[in-house]
Amino acid sequence: MEYITRGVCGQEGCRERRYYLENGLWFCRRGHQQEGQQVEEDPDDFGTQGKVSRVKKAAAEKAQKTYRGRQAYTLFLQVYQLVLWKQCHELVQNGGFPSQFEAVVRDLWALRLETFAEKINDPADLDEEPEFFSSQAATDLDNVEGYRSRAREPTWPRLIDSIALCYLGALLMRLPVSVGDLHRMMMRGDVPFIRIIKDIPREMRDKLPPEFISILETTRLPQAEHLHGVISDLLLLYHSKFSMQFPSLNWPVMLYRYIKRLALPIDVYPAVKRLQHLLGFTFEFPTGIVGKRRALHLPELQLVALIVISTKLLFPFDDLERYPRSLKEPTVQVIDWSLWAQIQKHFDSRETSAGQLGKGREVLVNEKDVFSMTPSQLDEYMDWYENSWLDASKTSNPLADLFPTGPITGESQPASAPTLTEEEALESMVKESTSQLKSRRVISEDDFDTPRPGSSYARYRTESDLPDTARSFYETAAKVAGVSLPTLVRAVSQAENKITQWLEEQRRVEYFGDALDTEFIRDSSTDMDYEESISEPDDSD
Repeated sequence: MEYITRGVCGQEGCRERRYYLENGLWFCRRGHQQEGQQVEEDPDDFGTQGKVSRVKKAAAEKAQKTYRGRQAYTLFLQVYQLVLWKQCHELVQNGGFPSQFEAVVRDLWALRLETFAEKINDPADLDEEPEFFSSQAATDLDNVEGYRSRAREPTWPRLIDSIALCYLGALLMRLPVSVGDLHRMMMRGDVPFIRIIKDIPREMRDKLPPEFISILETTRLPQAEHLHGVISDLLLLYHSKFSMQFPSLNWPVMLYRYIKRLALPIDVYPAVKRLQHLLGFTFEFPTGIVGKRRALHLPELQLVALIVISTKLLFPFDDLERYPRSLKEPTVQVIDWSLWAQIQKHFDSRETSAGQLGKGREVLVNEKDVFSMTPSQLDEYMDWYENSWLDASKTSNPLADLFPTGPITGESQPASAPTLTEEEALESMVKESTSQLKSRRVISEDDFDTPRPGSSYARYRTESDLPDTARSFYETAAKVAGVSLPTLVRAVSQAENKITQWLEEQRRVEYFGDALDTEFIRDSSTDMDYEESISEPDDSD
């Protein structure tokens, strides 16, 4: 028998190195069969023996994992629709929105889908790459009358457009929802937005091209002022392509909410209504914008600007004594603005003062903040990080059990101090603020030297002009309106320009007895040299 020398057999401790071939199978000299090795006969090579080869499994054909062209377009719109549904569902279930809200947003989205019908049904795009032109913020406004695009618009909707659609749905239903409300929900996680890609099923996510995945990723924190511009652009789109007319804000309810949030006396309410009638504000979004977007083009900013002006008229920020004529005038009350600023600061820090990190502040934590955080705040941050960034749909690593997440079993968590709800804290702040109001002396006799309420009205055209007492109020009002401080200062200054023109017209009529034919309430007549357009980020979300 012929033997061939090979490696050690190794079966049952066998050290044999010599092997023989029998019936196409290899055996060692002691009779141990060698697994996984055999000799196959080749029909084209008749009579040959001894050729050894390993049997390999047929390689399965790997299917294409990522869609392209029309398939990718359709899948992206389906994923986007899923994201929109999740946001509407959360607003209805936990945000207090009516059940009909979801149907209204669905109808708005159905109209928007019509703009993509030609792209999806074009057979020439079956295998083409997705089109992406620019990351500039915009929404299909190529043919909108009265709107001048500053860059070539992208083809597909951005993630922040879904929040804008929710706002337009609330606007159609006349819900008193502000941009600041939606932005706060986004930051707190009450509305799915940040890391929404994690909530998309992996089967859908794996088939999307990276270009579409980048649209759904949040690479920067959403800004409320940016959301104002997105809503305005989207409304122009619906008006241009579908001739939709959107109603004005439900401003009486929103005005009351703003006054309550700013902890101001209710006397501001009739003053705002008086100014609104005087300036002719309708609190509607413009359906055509010529040139740059101005601050007063935003209806919510119009409302907040009138609140600021009314507050400056009734409760000025300076120390000048102004005496009302009777006790019935609202100017009898005096606000201590230093105390008011302390009350607002206490309201904003109510969660952190109770030892909590504060919902919505987790995303703002940086490396320096970690060193000053308490153990409970660290646990709160790590819980948020785990829920926001860890993807449970991925296959777990075998070493993951060595690094457990979540609270340790049996570990007693320190009981946190009970905190008031936002509504309860707001009521407490209003009571504290109104209880600190003081009264001013009344001088009924008319005297030329007696300063009256409204006299020596101070105007601030830039942020640097604000005194310390006024700055605190302006900053709080800007946060409530969802804009930056310079934007609010410009809006208030533009509204004051309109009031100044109205006063000049009244004086001219008083002296000359006739009125001008021109209307002073025109946007073009209030464009001052120092006005600028509302700033928007260059990058999309």
